[in-house]
Amino acid sequence: MLMDASITIAYKCSSCGSFEFFNISLFELYSTEKKHLACHCGRSNLTAAAQGSPMEIGIRTPCMGCGNEHIFILERKEILHKDINVFYCPSTGMQQCFVGKDEAVRRKVDGVEKELDELIDMFGYDSYFKNTQVMFDSLNRLHDIAEKGNLLCECGGSDIELILLPDRIWLKCERCSAMKIIYAASNEDLKDILSKRHILLMRSMPDKNACKSGPFIRKTDGKQIK
Repeated sequence: MLMDASITIAYKCSSCGSFEFFNISLFELYSTEKKHLACHCGRSNLTAAAQGSPMEIGIRTPCMGCGNEHIFILERKEILHKDINVFYCPSTGMQQCFVGKDEAVRRKVDGVEKELDELIDMFGYDSYFKNTQVMFDSLNRLHDIAEKGNLLCECGGSDIELILLPDRIWLKCERCSAMKIIYAASNEDLKDILSKRHILLMRSMPDKNACKSGPFIRKTDGKQIK
């Protein structure tokens, strides 16, 4: 019986935000001290190498979610017997890295991207937001923060309205009209919101340029965007 001795590694670049794929032989991984796999943008790279045990592989990847690097360890049984291994940022829960059989890894990433495409088609957001993926990831993070009770207003109110502009999100307290602006136009903006654990709305005047980004969409249903 022939055994496929290669694996595919996909990771989300912390700089450009795209998924990058690498197909690599297990023999190559075990025979080299360290393998550097760079994103096509040239601004981030993943490293893979055999660990203390000869049948373990360590993968070090930069993380868009928290801005740090994470090391994920794969044991022999996970490499040989699982179609795909999914690794998450321990701080934000973002799916960061996929390792396994080529077809399974590509199918998983296709699924992640398809969910976003379907949502874009459904709501017609593709021409509205400056960066649709960043906006949806930012909304998901806000939802997670709110679910944990950490989206707060200084007045004690919990009824928060979301106003979506092309490049930012306005959070507005329905009780006292306190506001907070969350920028969501670039991967740097996404890194900022993913690093937050609490958000506090305060009664201060918003940026005078905050409304100069075009028309807006109000979102008050509280539903998560995936």
